[in-house]
Amino acid sequence: MTDRFRLDGRVALVNGASRGIGRAIALGLAEAGATVALAARSEAHLHEVAREIGGDTFVIPADLRDPDQAREMVAGTIERFGQVDILVNAAGAALRAPAETTHEADIAEIFASNFNGIAVACAAAGRHFIERRSGRIINIASLASFRGVPGRALYGATKGAIAQLTRTLAVEWGAHNVGVNAIAPGWIATDFTREVLAQPEVRERVLDRTPLKRIGDPDDIVGLAVFLASPAAAFITGQVICCDGGYSAG
Repeated sequence: MTDRFRLDGRVALVNGASRGIGRAIALGLAEAGATVALAARSEAHLHEVAREIGGDTFVIPADLRDPDQAREMVAGTIERFGQVDILVNAAGAALRAPAETTHEADIAEIFASNFNGIAVACAAAGRHFIERRSGRIINIASLASFRGVPGRALYGATKGAIAQLTRTLAVEWGAHNVGVNAIAPGWIATDFTREVLAQPEVRERVLDRTPLKRIGDPDDIVGLAVFLASPAAAFITGQVICCDGGYSAG
């Protein structure tokens, strides 16, 4: 039974792997036996993660705001290892601002960071997966994919787009044995949330609404990501699964 959760012989490409949720997932996939390619803007941080993993870990400096770099990230991994089996899209940026202050530049920047490059990476990996008739994509969505969050109009719009992209790719590519799912984390302690959660009233409100009565850690996302990447999840696709300590149940 435990072999169904192993990833030996598989190659996983994780973008946004330099910190936070992406880093934790990369470490978890490696622990489950996958060979891992790490992509992010910060090459120095990627090398730190690569040293933690060890082995034949591949570092790819890539800024997904540039569609060419998103495509090259996938192509470079295939060139290095001969295949990609798992794509994890964890790269992204947060923008907190009142909706009425939105400018065109804000819209372009947040969609470039959180959606455009990820869609391009999915397409590039999808062509490879369809050819091989095998592959998994795991996108990182958000509770903001479903709920309105004050000050996060643009961020929520991009994460809503990620959720719908996930569902549509699953429908389009299911006949090719390509599974596409997303994880919607709740309040997780990362660089993106640290400033907000440092506000006592926000932290108290989050803890009060979260049945497990704690803020999540990036490691809390790892088990679900490994499961979705593994043979144990072979019949699961098109899902956006909350991992939020019960926050969305209230």
